[in-house]
This record gives sequence, structure tokens and C-alpha cells, in this order.
Amino acid sequence: MITGNRILSGSFADIWVDGDRVAEAQYIKINIKAQRSDVQIGIDVDSKLTGLKGEGELKLRQVYTRFYDVVDRAKKGKDVRLTIMTALKDPDSVGGNEERYRIGGIALDDIPLINYETGKINEQVIRFRFTPSSLENLASIEAVS
Repeated sequence: MITGNRILSGSFADIWVDGDRVAEAQYIKINIKAQRSDVQIGIDVDSKLTGLKGEGELKLRQVYTRFYDVVDRAKKGKDVRLTIMTALKDPDSVGGNEERYRIGGIALDDIPLINYETGKINEQVIRFRFTPSSLENLASIEAVS
């Protein structure tokens, strides 16, 4: 039986971009999307996996000027790639274990540099993509029987 204290909380997550801890991160989302092609077999239409696509989003509360260096290098024709690492180490996790990932080859799709509004906290949502083969699970929290 699972008790409520075993449910993991993002409050215990850490995120690093190119080795720098991003303490002001609100959330990170990483998705692998299956690309499929329709395959008709008789009257049925099924599908065939033809590729995988990695996408993600990182939301920050603005404390520092981040990612302008990527824009500056892109203006000079450089396709800058980053590495993101995440760790979720909830003290109540099963066995005290942590979940940890590393994703290399991150390409930024959207870099919101200026987003000011009177009376509002500045937040930035950075959208990115990566190849699923560059996603590594470095540590897992396994079910215990």
C-alpha cells in the first residue's frame, strides 16, 4: 500500500543548465512524443512508430538575465546546444532514493528575454527540443514488493 507521504514533491527538485544550478526554476517539463504513420490492415487502421521527438519547457521566475548569451551567439550563426540535468530527491521517497536525468543537445526554441508587467512577478517560459536518444536516466526510484 502506498501512503500519501510517498508521493513525490517538486519542491525537492534541482535543475542545472550547463552545470549552473537554476534556483529560480518554477517547473520543468520533459516530453517524448511518438511520431506514427497510419498503417491499414484490412479494414482496420493501426499505426507504426516511425520516430520519437523530445520537447520540454522550463519556467523561471526572473532573478538573473539568463540565455541572452545563446541569443548573442545565434546572431553570429552559432546553433548553441545546452545540457540540462534534473534531480528529484524527496526525503520521503521510497528507500530515500532520487530520480535524476541528464539531457544533452538541448536546442532552445523560444527565449523570452523581455516580459515586464506592472504589479506582476517576471516569469519566463523557455521552450526547447532534444533528441530522445540524448535523454539519460541516471537514477530511479524503484517499486519495492
